[in-house]
Amino acid sequence: MYETYETIVQLLTASNLPFTIHEHIPSYTFADAEAYLDFPLERLLKTIAFRIKSGGYILAAVRGPDRIDYRKLAAACGTKRTEIFRLTPEEVAHTFNVEVGSVSPILLQDGVRILFDIKVPTRETVFCGIGRPDRTLEIQLADLIQITQGQTVPLTSDMA
Repeated sequence: MYETYETIVQLLTASNLPFTIHEHIPSYTFADAEAYLDFPLERLLKTIAFRIKSGGYILAAVRGPDRIDYRKLAAACGTKRTEIFRLTPEEVAHTFNVEVGSVSPILLQDGVRILFDIKVPTRETVFCGIGRPDRTLEIQLADLIQITQGQTVPLTSDMA
């Protein structure tokens, strides 16, 4: 059931990058994390999955309380807002083999663009999904960008 998690752990281990995996009760939303987990909320990332109409996927990682600005997301991907669709929980499970709430920016599939919002903290570790709702990855953002080959771009509203 947690094949994606096991694969991500193997990749992280082979990378020799420093990381920590935290075990906890299952958490599916930012509200769950805020209520039940002890992670610093300003460093907790949520990863949201999108499909591009013309093909391919986007994983957008933003701070937990932030909301994605779809126009900025589209601009970062060189497409129009009307071409980007958020995946349903069923589509997330089918496409990425993980439950909603455990999507990781570290996914090992072709055709997936990984984006991190510019507001994500860069000086301390961040906390994000790792393919299981009862585990959280702690890692430096620079290392996360390196292992995902992701980009840092503006993704959230200026008001967030």
